[in-house]
Parts: sequence; structure tokens; C-alpha cells
Amino acid sequence: MSRNVAEAVVDELVDAGVEVVFGLPGVHNLALFAALDASPIRTIVVRHEAAAAYAADAVGRLTGRPGVCVTTSGPGAANAITAMGEAQASRSPLLHITTTVARRHLDPERSRGVLHEHPRQRDLFVPVSKVALHAYSGAGAARDIRDALRAAEAAPRAPAYVELPTDLLDDEAGPAGVSGDGSRRASGLSANGLDRADPPEPASSELRALADRLAAAERPAIWVGSGAAACGAAIVALAERLDAPVVLTHSAKRRWNAAPHPLVPAYPPHEPPIGELLGECDTLLVLGSDLDGMMTQEFRLPLEPILRVDVDPQRAAGDDRYASAQAVVADAAEVVPALLDLVPERPGGWGPEAVVAADVAARQALADDPGASGGLAYLSALDAALGDRDAALVCDMAVSAYWTGGYLPLRPGRRILYPLGWGTLGFALPASIGAATAHSGRTLAICGDGGVLFAIGELATLAQERLDVTVVVHNDACYGMLRYDEERHFGRTFAVDLQAPDFAALARSFGVPAWNADLAAPDDLQSALTAALATDGPSLVEVTGELSPPRVTSARWPLVHAAA
Repeated sequence: MSRNVAEAVVDELVDAGVEVVFGLPGVHNLALFAALDASPIRTIVVRHEAAAAYAADAVGRLTGRPGVCVTTSGPGAANAITAMGEAQASRSPLLHITTTVARRHLDPERSRGVLHEHPRQRDLFVPVSKVALHAYSGAGAARDIRDALRAAEAAPRAPAYVELPTDLLDDEAGPAGVSGDGSRRASGLSANGLDRADPPEPASSELRALADRLAAAERPAIWVGSGAAACGAAIVALAERLDAPVVLTHSAKRRWNAAPHPLVPAYPPHEPPIGELLGECDTLLVLGSDLDGMMTQEFRLPLEPILRVDVDPQRAAGDDRYASAQAVVADAAEVVPALLDLVPERPGGWGPEAVVAADVAARQALADDPGASGGLAYLSALDAALGDRDAALVCDMAVSAYWTGGYLPLRPGRRILYPLGWGTLGFALPASIGAATAHSGRTLAICGDGGVLFAIGELATLAQERLDVTVVVHNDACYGMLRYDEERHFGRTFAVDLQAPDFAALARSFGVPAWNADLAAPDDLQSALTAALATDGPSLVEVTGELSPPRVTSARWPLVHAAA
């Protein structure tokens, strides 16, 4: 039975195990949506192309496999660039499939003014993609999809991009397994990394040297990033062997699957007592993390000597801020179990006592800080309302999300997604669409009143698809973090006050049940959250009241400037 290129592309997605695609139809990609409609893949139509890519990103963060989005030519495709940049910076795999104008109009040297035309559309995506492919033939299109999926999922994970001329979609597809006519050469794959080999298996001598250094350390500690988060149980077992504290970055929480443990501090590494704990260690094993500025207080945490395990050779080597005393270029999921066979059990060490002392000190400092009272009350209500249920919490760049991402207790079944790669405002609501399809429990979008308006139309998507998402909007009528920065640095505020709608009424207009709550009444807030979480389908809780950011959210530029 013959099939066209659009059908061959969708068949490739089905064969790869893709279960859901997020996208927006347009005049140039209708053949793809027709093929999707005839396939077993669930198609979720969003209200903006950026939302499609954010949703695909969330699938990648939770599963480690590429989420898939489909857009149309020109502005439709370009709308997804910011979301792809966030995914790239956060090492999240996704596949963006889009179209171009018909082949007869493609001219990289000039624009012909054809609808949705950009003469160098693919070039827009090269900086934010691991691979950026243009399909030149029907026979090669399905192979390009297959290669892009493989590249996105292969470590280090990242977004991939494939564009197909709109008139190619209706061409007859070539036989399965037949390569196209030169698309590999023409796509510039070497520049985009598709031909990069997977990291080699670590040599036994490298593992032995790493194990010896860990065994010789008196106060070792482990730092876990997103690249190692999925092997939480093995990391905890290694920590027990070493009696070493395990510090989690915010990004590690998206796939961390280990139960709470005495060796894992309850607070983030930029809390001063946790930073001091790290400063006391004499060897730091860094697993799958780039020791980014957000987690290290703009590289001010004293971390040395550093032993690194990472799939990315450049990241493994470190830099002049955090150089590696030893680097193993490999997947942490392979190295950590091997270390368990090589590292002898210590007869007792510093780990549990140091972690308890650091947690107590951090907890007391927060309790003594009047500015933290609102954040702690909010966290208490959210934690109590969640209870033991499985939940994916998708954070935005908002004050309530800073509290959630950094300080909400981790429990089995809880995952936290945080856009720390680019620090992308407007991430949470659209990303919750993808999280709800990839996570078995409830999904929460933790938003501020500014960021949620970037994609407020996605409330319609939640309602139409009956997704189990609770949107928590903190409405303080301003960009709260920027107001805090301005007050600290300039002694006044400007350009941060916001006219906000009645979010609860707006949600109800979409058919989404909604509740109002105030931070000044934490019991009412917990009741509202509990009711919203128990709702079938989407729900929304609008939270009002003043909420100060955590005192050490990050090394914000005004604070660094003032200190200098």
C-alpha cells in the first residue's frame, strides 16, 4: 500500500514509540495533521507554537525521551525558538518538526514574498538545536526524522529540528530504509553534531582511579545534576558507602526517584549552611552537572577538588572557575554502579551528622527571617495539600516558583521541573500540558501573574483536553522578583506594576473550576489547593498576598553589583 511522505514521517514517530504530539496546524503542514489524525498518536492542538515546544520539552525532562511538536512554516516555526533555547540550555530532548514553503520557492539568496516564507529558515534553528535538518527527498524524510530522534535522545540530550517543504509531504514516500539523495551532506550534520559518537565506556583504569580518590577522601560529597538524576537509587547507595552528603540541583529534581534520605539535605546548595557544608568537603564528585551560576551563587561556592562524570567532554573538563581534578567522560548511570563495586565501605564518616547540622541551621535561619514567613506558609499549605500523591510541579520564573523549586520537600512520586537553563518566563503553563501527558499523577503549574499571561490561552487547551493540571497563580500585581531587585538596588520601583485580570473568573470562562485564596489565611489556602487537586480535569487557584523571594534565590545582578 502506497503512502505519502507525511504518512511516512508519522509512521516513523509511531515506530519510535511516540504517543502524543503537540502542535498547531497551518496551511503548509495540514498533510502532517491528516496523517496524525489517522494514526494512534494523540494530537494536542495548542494555542501558540511556543506552547507546543514547551510541552514537548516537559515530556523530555520527565522521561528522558524526546517530546515532539509540529509547527508550520515561517512565523509558526519561529515562535518555538525561545522554547527550544530553554530546552537546549536545560539538556532536554525534543523534536521539532515543521515545514517550509514549496521547493519551487526556496531560494536562500532572496525572499520571494511567498506566504510564511523565510529564505534561511533552518539557519534560525541551528544555534538552538543539536541537529537541524532539511529534508531534500521523500525517501530521506523518514530517515531524517529517525536520525533526529536518535540525536535528541543520545547523551548529551538536546533539541532536534527537521523541516520539510510543504509540497514534499504529498509526494510518494520511498521504500523503508532507503536514504535520500544527499540530504546528509547538504544538512551540515558535522556542524550540528549528529555524527558525534556516543561517549565511550569508561576504562577500568579511570574507574579505579576515581574510586581510589573517593576512598582516600576524609569528607567526600556528591553533587547531582540533571544528567545523573535518573539513577538516584544507585547514587544514594554510593553515598551510603562513602558516608557522603548528596546535594541536588534544582534540575536534578525533574527525575530524582530516590526516597528522602539522611544524607540528602532538604535545602538547596545556595542556602548558606549547605554551601558551608560543601566548603568543608575535601572531595566533590560532580555527576551530570555543569555547576552553573544559578546553583553556585555565580560560581562563588568553594568547590574543590572536583571529580567529574559527564557525557559531555567539554563539561567534564570544567573551566577556570571549576576545573576538574579528574574527569570521566561517560554516563553517570554506568559509572555509579561500577563505583559501587570498587569503593570500600567506610567505617563511619562525616555525612549524616554534617547534613543534620546543615539542615537544622538552614531551617532556623529561615524561621528567623521575617521575610520568609509568607514563603514558608505557602510551602506548608502546598506540601500538606499534595500529601503523598504523585505530582509533577512545573515551575515558572516567579517568586512562588522559587520557593517551590528550591524548598518544597521532595517525596517519592514528586517531580519538579524548573526552567533554569535560560530562566525562561512563561514556561510553566504550557509545559504543564506536556507534563500531564508524561506523568501518571497530578500536574501543577506554579506561576506568577506576569508569566502566566504569556500563554493564558493554554487554559483553553487544558479544558479541551481535560488534562489533570492545577494552575496555581500567585497574583501580587507586579513582577515580584524584579520589584525586590529594584528596591534593593535603586530604592524605588519602576516598570514592574501589572494590571491583572480576575484569574479565577477567567478560568471559569474556559470552563475550568477555580478557587481564590490568600496567603494571610494558610488554612484556607490549603483547603483551596486540596479541592483543586481533587478535581477531575483542570483547575486553578488564584493566590493573593505579599510573598518575598527566598533570601538567596540566586546571585541576582543587583546584589552582585552592590557587593562589588
